Amino acid sequence: MFLIFLYSFINGYIFRYNSPVTFRFYEFCALPIAYVFFRILESKLSVLSLFAVVSGGLLQIVYGKLQLYGYFPSLHSSFPITGSFFNPGPYSGYLALVFPAAMGLALYGKELLGKSYLKWEYWLKNLGLAVCAGILLVLPATQSRAAWLAVLFSSLLLLFYRYQWYDRFRKLTESKLKRIVSVVIILILLVGISTLIYQLKKDSADGRVLIWKASWGMVVDNPIFGLGYEGFLSRYMDSQAKYFQINPNDQSIPLADNVVYAFNEGLLLLVEQGFIGLVLVGLLIFQLFNFRKRIDRPEVMIAQAGILSLLIFGMFSYPSHILPIKLCGLLYLTFISRHSEPRFSMGVQFRQPILRWGMIPILLLFIGLAGIRFYNVYEKTKIWKEALTMYNNGLYKEANFKFKEVYPYFERDGNFLTNYGKSLSNEGNHGKAILILEEGKRYGGSTIIQTALGDSYKAIGMYMEAEESYLLGVDMLPDRFYAKFLLAKLYMETGQVEKFKVTARTLINKEPKVFSQATVEIKSELRKMMQQIEQI
Repeated sequence: MFLIFLYSFINGYIFRYNSPVTFRFYEFCALPIAYVFFRILESKLSVLSLFAVVSGGLLQIVYGKLQLYGYFPSLHSSFPITGSFFNPGPYSGYLALVFPAAMGLALYGKELLGKSYLKWEYWLKNLGLAVCAGILLVLPATQSRAAWLAVLFSSLLLLFYRYQWYDRFRKLTESKLKRIVSVVIILILLVGISTLIYQLKKDSADGRVLIWKASWGMVVDNPIFGLGYEGFLSRYMDSQAKYFQINPNDQSIPLADNVVYAFNEGLLLLVEQGFIGLVLVGLLIFQLFNFRKRIDRPEVMIAQAGILSLLIFGMFSYPSHILPIKLCGLLYLTFISRHSEPRFSMGVQFRQPILRWGMIPILLLFIGLAGIRFYNVYEKTKIWKEALTMYNNGLYKEANFKFKEVYPYFERDGNFLTNYGKSLSNEGNHGKAILILEEGKRYGGSTIIQTALGDSYKAIGMYMEAEESYLLGVDMLPDRFYAKFLLAKLYMETGQVEKFKVTARTLINKEPKVFSQATVEIKSELRKMMQQIEQI
């Protein structure tokens, strides 16, 4: 874990100039401190830690149910249930990571408590069962296939450990024929389940496949060291544009969108940290499951099931962007590392009391310094939020004053630069808008940046640069109307009649994937412009 953190930090922020700095980076810096803190805690606190995880899951279940019944609003306009998360994806992922802890309390309550606390066994087991049932009732409303798979396989692993299914399976498959039949049956079940899950939300699955295909170009360009931390966010949309330039007839073009998540943690790791990072994480995962004491330690078995849940969910989602999920996974890692045997020693072992308690002042110093920085970022984030509210209300001048105030804190955050640059462009301060938006392209490209850049370049008469900006926006999302509409207007205003006709006819004859009033208005305006040309 130390090597992974050290390599990621050096690869992302030492050997690279001006890498993106986002909230995910601050979490990345804080997680090792949290790990050391968890690691210092005595092993007898494992039950309390599991109880805290399960209690958090219970609160989220109740919150989600109240959202479904209309007592609390959802935090996303398109979904009825999100818990305290911003959409059902991370919400379901968090519950999927809580599930192994809840099931572990139900299966191993007696072993976890020990003889001194057996009077609590009844309550602990029932709490675990109640949370398991609650999660199974809530997950269908989230429509998260990744969470269902994570719950399924982590549950099977816990049952496999608890009831020693390996020995039973070995007895049932003593002959070679029985083993072959068993493998065939398992493969058929896996294919059947995969097909069913795929068909449930086909467009969503195809959209993920598109992201994976478009991401591969970044891997090919930087296979060994990757792009560094947050490299996916800063380069993906350019990679998607190149993919569509090479594959203009790809059937998944209508599914393309502005993307900020890879929806596969392995691929994200390969893009950002390259083959070296992937190997380091692979070695960690191997060590987590290559653990000889798991039969004697129920918390280790629970932790392994939790890690498995995280890995499966991460194959189709973005848990590395969700802090509660990362903290939960970190706690599971702590359970395993606490009970692992040292492979080698460098003189003083971490377990010795002097070293353990001697680290507390150092840890507190780091927490204090980090806390000051994080508090400042938190305060500046509130100003950013105020500026965004002003921007949404059309108060661009006032918003830009606020954006300028916090710019030194977020000058390497793509989302902030997009907000600030777009607001400057809307105010008419095009020279500064271009500077900010060009910086924003380095830290998080999107069609929003490209169209705003095109508008500002056009406003100051730099028509060639405006055309390039609009064209890149079109290549990023070939099926969308807005960037192509702005490109058509640019051709009309600069007298490029033939280019205008081709672009306008394409949009007029195109049927949108989803009907909206905006597309109707775009087509209507283009028809009027076509009539003006024909009358000349």
